Amino acid sequence: MHQGKTDKHVSILTVATVLAITLLAGSAMAMDSFFVGPRAMGMAGANVASVNDTTAQYYNPAAFGFFGCRSADGGRIVCDNNNIGRKDWGMDIGAAAGYRLHNQFGSYLDTLADIDYQQLSTTGIQSESDLVNLINLVSSLSGLDEPGNAITADVNGGLGIRVGHFGVGARAYAQASGQVLDIDQTNLGLSLNGATLATDINNVTITGNDGQTDFFTADQIAQLTAAGLDATAIQKLDYVIRQENIDPALAQSVVDSLETVTTTSAATGDLANNTTTVRLEGFGVLEVPVTYGYAFGEHWSIGGNIKFMKGRVYGTQVLVFDQDSGDILAESDENYEESSAFGVDLGIMGRYRYFNFGLVGRNLNSPKFDGPTVIHPVTGVQTKFADVTIDPQVSAGIAFIPFETLTLEVDMDLTENQTTLTDYKTQNIAAGLEWDAFRVLALRAGVYKNLSKDDIGVVYTAGLGLNLWAARID
Repeated sequence: MHQGKTDKHVSILTVATVLAITLLAGSAMAMDSFFVGPRAMGMAGANVASVNDTTAQYYNPAAFGFFGCRSADGGRIVCDNNNIGRKDWGMDIGAAAGYRLHNQFGSYLDTLADIDYQQLSTTGIQSESDLVNLINLVSSLSGLDEPGNAITADVNGGLGIRVGHFGVGARAYAQASGQVLDIDQTNLGLSLNGATLATDINNVTITGNDGQTDFFTADQIAQLTAAGLDATAIQKLDYVIRQENIDPALAQSVVDSLETVTTTSAATGDLANNTTTVRLEGFGVLEVPVTYGYAFGEHWSIGGNIKFMKGRVYGTQVLVFDQDSGDILAESDENYEESSAFGVDLGIMGRYRYFNFGLVGRNLNSPKFDGPTVIHPVTGVQTKFADVTIDPQVSAGIAFIPFETLTLEVDMDLTENQTTLTDYKTQNIAAGLEWDAFRVLALRAGVYKNLSKDDIGVVYTAGLGLNLWAARID
């Protein structure tokens, strides 16, 4: 997508938000936590206690209190176990992108992508594979709008500069989520060769059919019978459904959909008229943090950011099967409300011979941004998208650094973080490792888990960095 209102000082924000919302964007209530910088990404985000570059503006600004910090004789501080005191100045630039498929959303999308819609719309049900496609079509559509099925995408990127205990940067964060709002099971573009769907199904030979009807309940069989399907057609549908391992929790939705198909006139609606709707919503913010850190002797430091923040709340609703849906997505960055705020971050860091400790609180003043008003593509009804409040985020970490070249860290979010997906929160626990082999090649690995939701299991990460003396490539 492209920016609707050109403005140089928000160009980074636009790029980040556009990338995220293009991947699909539910209701924006707050902002998630992010993996900022390739070092942290390789270490599963475990950087609160051991961050050693300008991404400390995000992970723990207290690290700035130790940058350029040396002993009275100009040598390294003994407790500075990973020697960040030697770093007097530096600049970092980076970007990241990722997405999450919640619950069965990805599976349903894969199934729908494999269906031959042209075959169903031109020749209808003529073979067992056509019948399988019909079952997968109605079951996947039925499942898409089940609670918890969604996609979330996020991007972030920026530039940071540090000189001694001071830092300044420009960082953009964006997240978008998409959920199916309304499923149209009527306009599926299904052709019928016989007088009824039952006739077409009965003309299909099912390989290995066991003759049993075990999926549908008696009430559901009665509902399908009333809709015009005879016992033979119902039994064949039942067998195919069992063979395709359709979730029994979707049984009633599938029956309702089949009822709709059987009672719709010969062509079950033109697919171009299908009103299945996806609600897309995203949030992006450009931050310009000014950072300062102050060390109390060799062991403890505090630091903070004062941030100017320009936020955009995006929202639109798209007809999935509309031939113009691509154009709607391409223009969805025009549906936004832009507002400004200030943010405050604070951090504390403790450094001892082998252990570092870190605690950071982000957006402690809960900055708020206005949501847009959009028009439903079918009903024309105006919908006010929720305002976005960035709730405070607090994370803690402990790092074990036995050698300057080896770091092991465990972090945990002490707060649940809202996301742009309604009622979906994240609270990660993460562990990461970095080994700076021969001071040239940094090898990283990590693992994290969201403690607030169990729809996504344990996630593993890895990365590497190449030290070129005056520069690093990660």
